Amino acid sequence: MATIKDIAKKANVSQATVSRILNYDPTLSVNDETRKRVFAAAEALNYTKHKQKNSRHYSGKNVAVIFFGNQIQEINDSYYYSIRDGIEEKLSEQKINAVLYYGHSEWNGIEDCIGVLVLGGDQYAKDEISKLKKLSIPVVFVDSNMLKENFSCVYSDFSSVVDSIISHFIAHGSKRIGMLAGELPNVSGTSHDFRLEDFKRCMKDRGLYDDKRVFIGAYDPDSGYAAIRQALNSFSRNDFPDALLISNDAMAIGALKAFKEAKIDVPKDVSIISFNDTISAQYANPPLSSIRIESNEMGRRAVDLLIDRLDSPDRVPYMIMLGTKLILRESSVN
Repeated sequence: MATIKDIAKKANVSQATVSRILNYDPTLSVNDETRKRVFAAAEALNYTKHKQKNSRHYSGKNVAVIFFGNQIQEINDSYYYSIRDGIEEKLSEQKINAVLYYGHSEWNGIEDCIGVLVLGGDQYAKDEISKLKKLSIPVVFVDSNMLKENFSCVYSDFSSVVDSIISHFIAHGSKRIGMLAGELPNVSGTSHDFRLEDFKRCMKDRGLYDDKRVFIGAYDPDSGYAAIRQALNSFSRNDFPDALLISNDAMAIGALKAFKEAKIDVPKDVSIISFNDTISAQYANPPLSSIRIESNEMGRRAVDLLIDRLDSPDRVPYMIMLGTKLILRESSVN
């Protein structure tokens, strides 16, 4: 009978790694190639214990997936669509059904699910968070640090990457650094852009912050276009930012259109770096420098975390934080 030691030898990894992969340890960070190699070795050696773990007793059950926006918002900002795609891929592998809830609804029937995955965080009102806390099933947030509310969550390292972007701008000669941030209405007011808080902190630490150089959009191309058009009408060319951090690729696409109409050269006059590195970033004109967020992986890891919560309901909440990567293209001076 095959053992973990046999699998480790065949897959050329440690026994500890094999054990954690086969037990779906959500805190383990390994690439997909290594993970697939371990499972392939287990199959080749006819190792059966992990199959029982993989099938679990959740097959055929439902998991609620909540998205604060509507389907049009999800399509316009493919970032969240990619997260949901990762969630559904992973749930399908576990033979678990996804039940989608859009908007700030009553979430009827959510108590009949075995768990809840919530996309976003600050977009939800206090009474909605309170309702989620009262559920008797595990709740995991994706793309938001909700440990402060006692929820397990999957999040990306935004704080350090914002600092890296500002350092990049400064190193390449930018002095007037601004930000096009996002916000969305929710039932209790407006959700703030957490990246803006990091931007303020990093800029203030350098003595460079100027709130007049912060513009607000709504995470879509039209709002990015409108925000930059209005800003250009309010500034002289010599005072307008010579570098812009933009909260997502969709708003950056709109900003590029506004700059083109105003005959402002990107990146010569304004250097731009945005977030999410969606497919549109590569085909923008010019192609956008953007922060790659592993959105699909976030969704998959969120399912791992939820299953861990189902298996170990008494475990204290914890966060999985994924790294990010700056992809440099023609929209920034590099």
